[in-house]
Amino acid sequence: MIQNTDNKSLSELFSSDNKVTYHIPKYQREYIWGKWNWEALFDDIEESQGGHFLGSIICINTQRDSHKPAELELVDGQQRMATISLFYLAIYKYLMENLPAAGDDEQKIEQQVNLMSLRNKIVLDGDIRLSPSLSNQNFDDYRWIFSNEIKESKAVKKPKFLGLRQISRAFNFFINRLNETDENDNPLYSYKSAQQLLTKLNSATLVKIDVATHADAFTLFETLNNRGVPLSAIDLIKNKLLGHLEKIDSNSTLNENFERWNQIIKNLTDEYKVQERFLRQFYNAFRLEKSIEVDKTPKALRSNLIRIYEDLINRDVNVIFDRMEKASEIYSSHINYESDENSPEFIKALRNLENVNGVDGYMLLLFISEKFEINKDEKIQLIDFLCKYFIRRNVTDSPPTRDLTNYFMDIIGEVEKLDIYDFKRIKSIILDKGKPASNYAFREKLNGDLYEENVGATRFILSSIETTITETKEKYVNFYARNKNKFVWTVEHIFPQGENIPQHWVDMIADGDKDKAQEIRKSYVHKIGNLTLTGYNSQLSNMSLDDKQNRKSNDGKFIGFKNGLAINEKIKDVDTWEKDNINKRTEWLVDKAIKIFKI
Repeated sequence: MIQNTDNKSLSELFSSDNKVTYHIPKYQREYIWGKWNWEALFDDIEESQGGHFLGSIICINTQRDSHKPAELELVDGQQRMATISLFYLAIYKYLMENLPAAGDDEQKIEQQVNLMSLRNKIVLDGDIRLSPSLSNQNFDDYRWIFSNEIKESKAVKKPKFLGLRQISRAFNFFINRLNETDENDNPLYSYKSAQQLLTKLNSATLVKIDVATHADAFTLFETLNNRGVPLSAIDLIKNKLLGHLEKIDSNSTLNENFERWNQIIKNLTDEYKVQERFLRQFYNAFRLEKSIEVDKTPKALRSNLIRIYEDLINRDVNVIFDRMEKASEIYSSHINYESDENSPEFIKALRNLENVNGVDGYMLLLFISEKFEINKDEKIQLIDFLCKYFIRRNVTDSPPTRDLTNYFMDIIGEVEKLDIYDFKRIKSIILDKGKPASNYAFREKLNGDLYEENVGATRFILSSIETTITETKEKYVNFYARNKNKFVWTVEHIFPQGENIPQHWVDMIADGDKDKAQEIRKSYVHKIGNLTLTGYNSQLSNMSLDDKQNRKSNDGKFIGFKNGLAINEKIKDVDTWEKDNINKRTEWLVDKAIKIFKI
């Protein structure tokens, strides 16, 4: 079934010498990777020492002439390979635009040779090396981006609404990362450091699995994903720990130690990403202790996690096992918060921290909870402040995601110096070391296309404004409740967001002018003033304003804009909905948000 399996560097997979091309079958789904995936790839490459492992791809050689270059059909690996290609193109664009002005002829020739080598990795004979699927204009978007940046490639027409789709957003993400500046407006990357990043990317590896037929590929894909799941970092650390205990500890049995380990995992939920996150955050929180610190390892990453815990286990397995047990119990109290033992206020605070995606806050809470005697009210006060910090960060992307863990490690380094718990002092440390966004930057982003920038932050802000106005001890609505893993409450656009604008909305918002309506849609549809919350989003959809206001359920209850939410007061009775309405409601909601999330 498997013809060949090899761990290859990206430099080899995209070599300009072998002229191999990759294409994705037409039937495959569209490109769907998002910001989290792009950030993870960029950060993993940037933080690695080279040779970072990126997973596997499954290929079929569809070229039957052995004398011609291979034409590989990617049965599994479209998302990864397309993203890598866009990453390469972004580096190429950056290097082209930042060529050093000085230098002798020999240096200039070397630069041109390097650029040509990079260009030939991603285009061959003037055409793209990798061809995505046709779904949702994937192929057209991808091909245009390459033809726009590499003039030698075959020119194509720019697709409509290119910027709204993921392939364009992925490329722009990498471009923006390479052109980022620090707080003093100095570029984070130079021509030299971008070349170093390229070297790391070239050395990253993928396991390339070659099969003969589609049937073989399908069987292998099913096996890899359903039955032959590879050992994870958690599995390897567990095996190392239990094996070491069995060798040196005669006071406990393997079964006893296995039960202790299982309890740690149980404390961390069944989600692998939470378990792995705990192991990273445990080390990063306590790394300043001599018993925890690993030589030449200032920070736990996915790539060095196994090496860190191998060192700690070899050093003193009983100490690290005891510490992990204690820490997992503390961690569990923050992530498994739905308990009868907890007050509604404590549950709400931790639910907000989860909903605002305040992941690094768990690391700080773990450290503080172990170091100090802190009661529930003090913890609620700290968590509420962290929620304000994280929502401002999520809206402004300041500080950038890649810096957050480092900043919180710095915060912990300062908190470690305190003898007693002092919220005011810790708050001051967070404001100093955490480098939060200014009120000006926060307001600017709130006034922009908030929904398009961050749907999760939009939901959190709208629900926070609503609960601040209406919540009492007797009345509380959980806007994050789920029904079969789907949110009951969703964000609803008042003026519909779809490109096919219903005629009644064209008439209302643009006096029947379709082109003008499209311009208004592009500029205003994702502003917070055009958004609300509803439990019946799919039923409202493209309805007229009047229908959205007065929609009722089968039992006669209002489920439209007259559903009783305070944030609907300015939309439930209006006769028309135009630009001015959106601007005024945006101003009202932004002022509310600024007050609620003031730090």
